[in-house]
Amino acid sequence: MTIHLSRREEKPSNASGIDKWVPSACALCYATCSIRAHNVDGVVIKIEGNPDSVVGKGKLCGKGVSGLMGHYDPNRLTRPLRRTNPRKGIGVDPGWKEISWEEALTEIAETLKRVRAEDPRKLVVQRTTTVTASRIPFHSFAAGFGTPNIATAGGGLHCGNGAHEISGIMHASWSVVPDFAYCNYAIYFGASKGHSAGHASCSNMGLAADARARGMKMVVVDPMCNFASAKASEWVPLRVGTDGPLALAMCNVIVNELGRIDEPYLQSKTNGPYLIGPDKRYVRDPGSGEPLVWDCGCNEARPYTKVPSASMALLGEYRVDGVACHPAFQLLKDHLQSFSPEAAEAITTVPAANIRRLATEFATEARIGSTIVIDGVNVPYRPVAAIAFRGSQGHMNSTYNFLGIDLLNQLVGAADVAGGCLGFNPACNGFPGTGRLKYRPKPGRDGLMVSGTWMGYHYPYPMAEPRAPQNIGLQDLFVMGMNSPFLASSDQEEVWTRFGLPYRPEVLLNFGANMLMSMGTKETVAAALQRYKLIVSFDLFLNETSDFVDIVLPDCDYLQSMDSRSTWPFIFGHPAGMGEWCWGIRQPADEPRGEQRRFADVLLDLADRVGILPDVHAAMNASLNLEAPYRLLPDRRYSWDEICDAELKNNFGEAHGLGWFKKNGVITWPKTPDEPYWRATTEARVPIYWEFMVDIHEKINKITQQCGYKAPDEYYDPLPLFNPCLSHECKTPGFDFYAFYYRDTLHSNSYTTENPWLDEAARLDPYSYTIVVNRSVGEARGLKSGDLIRVETEVGRSVEGRICLSEAIHPEGLGIAGLAGHWHAGMPVAKGKGVFFNELLELDFAHASPQNLNLDLCAKVKVTRIGEAP
Repeated sequence: MTIHLSRREEKPSNASGIDKWVPSACALCYATCSIRAHNVDGVVIKIEGNPDSVVGKGKLCGKGVSGLMGHYDPNRLTRPLRRTNPRKGIGVDPGWKEISWEEALTEIAETLKRVRAEDPRKLVVQRTTTVTASRIPFHSFAAGFGTPNIATAGGGLHCGNGAHEISGIMHASWSVVPDFAYCNYAIYFGASKGHSAGHASCSNMGLAADARARGMKMVVVDPMCNFASAKASEWVPLRVGTDGPLALAMCNVIVNELGRIDEPYLQSKTNGPYLIGPDKRYVRDPGSGEPLVWDCGCNEARPYTKVPSASMALLGEYRVDGVACHPAFQLLKDHLQSFSPEAAEAITTVPAANIRRLATEFATEARIGSTIVIDGVNVPYRPVAAIAFRGSQGHMNSTYNFLGIDLLNQLVGAADVAGGCLGFNPACNGFPGTGRLKYRPKPGRDGLMVSGTWMGYHYPYPMAEPRAPQNIGLQDLFVMGMNSPFLASSDQEEVWTRFGLPYRPEVLLNFGANMLMSMGTKETVAAALQRYKLIVSFDLFLNETSDFVDIVLPDCDYLQSMDSRSTWPFIFGHPAGMGEWCWGIRQPADEPRGEQRRFADVLLDLADRVGILPDVHAAMNASLNLEAPYRLLPDRRYSWDEICDAELKNNFGEAHGLGWFKKNGVITWPKTPDEPYWRATTEARVPIYWEFMVDIHEKINKITQQCGYKAPDEYYDPLPLFNPCLSHECKTPGFDFYAFYYRDTLHSNSYTTENPWLDEAARLDPYSYTIVVNRSVGEARGLKSGDLIRVETEVGRSVEGRICLSEAIHPEGLGIAGLAGHWHAGMPVAKGKGVFFNELLELDFAHASPQNLNLDLCAKVKVTRIGEAP
């Protein structure tokens, strides 16, 4: 086995001074592509992709190459600021006063010491989603302080409570993609993997393009024909939020009309054979407690561990101790019959004939039973993939929408095998030099797959035990929730009181999240922020949320920062499938300006002042899996660089510490087929029947019965149901558009709209800053492109913007790109550009999933013209 330890040659210094290329990592979206920054005479003049890294493969998107414009923006903060105006509100001048770092840290530390002595849970620590690697310092600080309140604002609330949950439970991964190198038929439900920014974006863009050139058919199911759909073989427009019924109807065709299932896969890799009793739970062996299956060989019920998988019944009705029971797959088969193509057509608007055709194409191309030889290893081959992401799961019914889609893969055995739907690299044999970083999914209780510690702070399975809330997001009660709206919901106090939260938060420590822009209606978020006694924010710019902050600390951006890992976890930024493993660092290509400081060192300083440094070190030892001699000592002070050095040596050996990585940027080693295609080699099973939902439901209701709350049955069924969004319940005349927002490939959330290069590109694009409506529908109403319109919800929330008429949207859809519409003077390039979609979103319990707390991201609206096109 060859380990590649390569680097690009640096240009020699010239007579005028510095001329160097610095290997590092981008941080303008969570793809964290590897980069090289060219610094000449102390000025970074160019950013390009690092060809030595598989993370990005030497390429960058428009955001990555334009990073210089944000880095050198004259509006960057350079000194700590303290507000002098005690009144807080939208547009209210804080009366900023420059203060010293000593003044700032002394005040913050004194407050934190008081709060920790009273109740450490009163501290809330939050960050934005685009700083994936930098979670370690913040999470370790929170753990050392003793608060359970670690929140992710930014895109986190809108992103993946369903997507990450299903990907974790079914694929031991954060997300899923097609195996581009071998997939022949990929169907995307509200996803753009390989066609816009996001997970392993630049790497996957090249892989996706090669797959299409090779002949892979790509079907995109989406209300709008944007980045992925424009490159697809076929676009299937559907009604907003109805992806689940479409997928389940396709499953019904595959199972009940075509009968094309991968029976050996369902028997050996899922809980499909487990017997289910009338109470919807497993029928268990009275001695071992293991789930029973029906052994067709000896015609009796036996524990699943005692029966060869080929002898396990998938269909039929059996009696165990006089009680009728059925294999889980039989129940799923019967359940799917309620999702006929005709019924799905009424819900989704996709014709029943098209549904049958898509299902038939998918089942046929799956080539059930086939194998392929890769690098001399014979592995299962199922060249089809059904994937989904934010679009399909951005609804109250996110779990069932996503589960219905993933069942397409499970039915034909196309999960984590060659050509199929792959999780992002959950199996790794480790770095050959040390054996570190090794992980492989394994069976847990009842044989179901345990997702593993690489998921970091969120373990989708096994589920935690519901308990009385201690977290302001209530995720310890609603244990299927990852991100929560209660950080800033309009009914925050009512919800906390109802469910018995025993304290109230007082201090918010924020890292880069612009809450006022990124969550929901700004008045709702503003009211929540006004309740804090102290808000401290590490920021690059003053923004909308700054009007509510007490102390602003000038942070360093990614071109000035150090991190021993460019992403968290390290496999997150990798493309799936064969290729190489790669570990890269982020390091400064430029120095701080003014009094900017790197937040990680500031947090270590604060931890020392507050008296929690030993606890923070213990948390870092656990998070980074540090072993002797690299474990951090309790009472010694370390710089962040020293901690980064310890992690790198811990993983890659003494010779490959921070000094080595500063020169080389990345370290790579080859994958072997058993890593991307690990499913065939594990005994772990995945649940196509979610039996654990019954227990979770019962336990939640037992806790909440005293406050008169009962979690609705339809959100806790072991089999996927269609629970329509509240927008689907709106029948008010005139409200006939489903408003949704979609990710603009030019931008990352609302942050990059301040970048002049990207802003120029967005202004040239007819969609980025406009409101898109179907051309035929718009013209029938007398509208034309460029007209100024008002978009209004039933409760009177509204936004205004210029309309763009297009054939590339469902007739009932109204699409708004990204999260634009800044109004703060601290970001003058972004100010007044685009439309602030979140103003249409209600931020409350009624609009959140009672199962996983996912916020409903669509709204039924009416459109009124208020001005002519210029």
